[in-house]
Amino acid sequence: MKGLSEKNTGITGREAGMIIVLFVISRIIIRIIGIEMDYQALYRNWQYLSVDTLRHDLLKGVWYDHTQPPLFNLLLGAILKISGSSAPLIFSLCFKIITLLNTFLLLRLLKENAKHKNIPLLLALIYLLSPATILFENELFYTSFITLLLLLSCNYLSKYQVAGKPGKLFGFFLPLALICLTRSMYHLAWLVLPWLFILFRSREKKYAVKVLLTGLSLIILVSGWYIKNSLIFGSFTTSTWGGMNIARNVFHDAVITDSGQIASIEPFSKISAYTHFLPPDPAADFKGLNDRDLLQEMKNDSFINEKHAGYIEISKRYMQASKQQVKDHPGAYLKNVMQSAIIFFAPATRYPVNEAQARKMKYYDLLYSFNLSQLAEGKKERRIALTLSALPKFICYFLVFFIVVRTWIRKRQIPLLHLFIIYVTGYIFTVSSLFEHYENMRFRYEAEPLFLVLAGAVLTDWLNKRSNKKKQAI
Repeated sequence: MKGLSEKNTGITGREAGMIIVLFVISRIIIRIIGIEMDYQALYRNWQYLSVDTLRHDLLKGVWYDHTQPPLFNLLLGAILKISGSSAPLIFSLCFKIITLLNTFLLLRLLKENAKHKNIPLLLALIYLLSPATILFENELFYTSFITLLLLLSCNYLSKYQVAGKPGKLFGFFLPLALICLTRSMYHLAWLVLPWLFILFRSREKKYAVKVLLTGLSLIILVSGWYIKNSLIFGSFTTSTWGGMNIARNVFHDAVITDSGQIASIEPFSKISAYTHFLPPDPAADFKGLNDRDLLQEMKNDSFINEKHAGYIEISKRYMQASKQQVKDHPGAYLKNVMQSAIIFFAPATRYPVNEAQARKMKYYDLLYSFNLSQLAEGKKERRIALTLSALPKFICYFLVFFIVVRTWIRKRQIPLLHLFIIYVTGYIFTVSSLFEHYENMRFRYEAEPLFLVLAGAVLTDWLNKRSNKKKQAI
């Protein structure tokens, strides 16, 4: 248990033992009821390079990938190369280790920022035993990995907040840079803003130059991938799918019957479905770079290859169509944005990819997550259930953020960690509501442990005030 001692983290042996015991017992039960790692996601997920590329041409495949930042494909390929035929077991173990690390990092943050005897452990266990945590732990995707990076970053920011040592800022910025290199939603600008704020706050400090160089070096690192994509694919971004992503939200529930409009085709369809919108050889400029991933319509024999170079043009056309749709029908788009905003607060177990697994613990999910969709049948009932299921989470978030902001206004100051958590949550909520549809609950859950830190601080403060009033009344 090196690194988890009370001296280093404040986590006692009793707390660590309780977490590990409950983790082992709960995961044995979960395995008995049939929830396990979905290894087929490695072959199926749009975000991943073909398995042959991951195994044999990893660096080349990652370099010529125009759809995703490089880090997670690098991790997948490295594990495949190292583990060979044992890959399914290794992936399962790695994701379980990530869950434990997330829980300990969350507990450490809570003990530093919510000074209470029981609240830190209680909230850490709420995260550990959550149905959503269990499901994402068994999904071969980057959700819990993003959570790990966010928690690492916040732990270093918390240490900087207490000690004021500039060396801690590298530990804060590095995970943020890695997040930008893992998931395209976390844009370069998302990394730049915290750096500028901390640079402004430390402008009169002796270590201001260190803050400047630390953040700048990591911003340059992330910018390199944007520049690479701009030079090779003509797109200053880490993903050329932006147009297809926003089209799923803009054209949700819209009926487009004119086959001459690209919106009549569901985004992320096979590249052959877009023949009329592409030149005869849409990937001609990219032949010889990475033919397996950039030129083939299918990957791993039977799954759509969304990395085909033709999608670069298709995504641009979807973006143009989306802009026109918003201009012509702003009310319809705002309605879809509102639906996405509601979905943000829905139980994370409503994430479509995991719903089949969630049904295996139907009643536990219903009680723990208030996931009323477990009882609903039919599209209309499920929509109503989704809205009702989102209410408890919305109320919790509203109350916690209202209290934090009110305290900020009254005291005219706010802990740096709290400000960063507000920034991250607000960013995810805004971007996912505007650009995505029906995945927002997963995006929220990536940062849910950060919300638990705020909730722990608010709850501790309320209990302390209540205790003080009782003492004064005696």
